[in-house]
Amino acid sequence: MNTTQISCFLEVARQLSFARAAESLYSSQPVVSYQIKSLEEELGLKLFTRSNRAVALTEAGTYLYTRLGPISRQISESVTVAQAIQSRERSIILLLVRRLTDYSNLTRTIKDFSDTHPSTQVDIFTQNDTGTCKLLLSGKIQLAFCYQFEIPSHSRLRFLPLKRIDYYVLVNKEHPLALYKQLTLKDLNGERLVLAESELQKNSGLISRSELEKHGIHLSPICSTFDGMLLTVESGVGFTILPCDTKKRFSGLIKIPVKDLSHTAVGLAWDPSSAGPAVLEFIELAKTGLKK
Repeated sequence: MNTTQISCFLEVARQLSFARAAESLYSSQPVVSYQIKSLEEELGLKLFTRSNRAVALTEAGTYLYTRLGPISRQISESVTVAQAIQSRERSIILLLVRRLTDYSNLTRTIKDFSDTHPSTQVDIFTQNDTGTCKLLLSGKIQLAFCYQFEIPSHSRLRFLPLKRIDYYVLVNKEHPLALYKQLTLKDLNGERLVLAESELQKNSGLISRSELEKHGIHLSPICSTFDGMLLTVESGVGFTILPCDTKKRFSGLIKIPVKDLSHTAVGLAWDPSSAGPAVLEFIELAKTGLKK
């Protein structure tokens, strides 16, 4: 499976048309058809059903599309960053962000930093399941906009809290819990908790397994992705629990505050032993923004 095959597959899956996909890829329909055929033969999978009028993804094709799309985007982003680094035309701060909170403090800092450091680019990566600490300590990123509980107190990493946030239960509108305006863990007794196979969801700082057992909360089979978790909850299978910003909205879901879970904070984490001048200046700007 090569990048050309993947690009053709993803574009046909998006367009559900070989002709439109070929046009978008600046290629020809026979070339795109050949790439899809060779990919299907290599994988031993039928990815599309074809007729004179329509192209549709098979169930196997749909699954492959949902998993390869994010990977393809990450590869593209990585290549772009690598090219920029090699060119040495600009220095880069690699910043990982969580997507469950309001970014106003962070975006203000990025804007101020860009105004005062035009030769340094802040390149933003979305939620990553490798592990925030591991990425920082390995030097693969220089900064993380993350939860405070992701950074162990015994770690050499530093954390600057920018905003305090609360825990919320997320359920669909028809779930019995949707009638509550506020919840306690006791109210969740006997209910099904849906989690994702992600670095955040596996973090004991989010909610410990012993805490679940203590309150009789049943853990459903783990979803393979964060988005899959939200879709499962939206379908009415159970609930999930997340620390997120008051303003954050989730389509098709209701947010209910959890009274007896302590607040957490979101902010910037970094490794002081490897932080360069640009990173330290970015952090100082974030501190200045807190005082405004």
